[in-house]
Amino acid sequence: MKRILTWVLSVFVLGCAGAEPSELEELGQLSSELAAGYVTATPSTVRINLNQTNTGTTTVCWSTTGTSTAEVWLSLNGQPETLFTRGGSGCADATWITAGNTFEFRLYAETTHTTRLGFATVVGEGYRQPPPGCPPSCFPNYHCCPGWRSCRPITEACE
Repeated sequence: MKRILTWVLSVFVLGCAGAEPSELEELGQLSSELAAGYVTATPSTVRINLNQTNTGTTTVCWSTTGTSTAEVWLSLNGQPETLFTRGGSGCADATWITAGNTFEFRLYAETTHTTRLGFATVVGEGYRQPPPGCPPSCFPNYHCCPGWRSCRPITEACE
């Protein structure tokens, strides 16, 4: 409460006295420090049937208070961040989640990219589902194609 009162008084005093650029910068920093927010990703584990597709989808939602806007940045496997989306709150689909990768969505106050408010981690998990009628798994060097009811040597091509 004391910080909020200090901020309100600072705005009043600087507004009446004609603020210097350095004072406005300090005020902006204080404003970012008062910001709060969260980011979520649903689902956090994206299961991808690799027999059908190479990508899956997660929905990223975020909300903030005490800031006029926010940015969600993405880091893939710990690499440098890229901008994913911007806005005070909302949801956006990430339709390009791939197996074997970790995606971290990081929420920042404003557009200065300095005050991180939260993060959500998504993992892409690939699997292969046998075609209908096939046994759950085949021995090494055997496979099962759609319409087959048994495993056959990999030398036999699917029709």
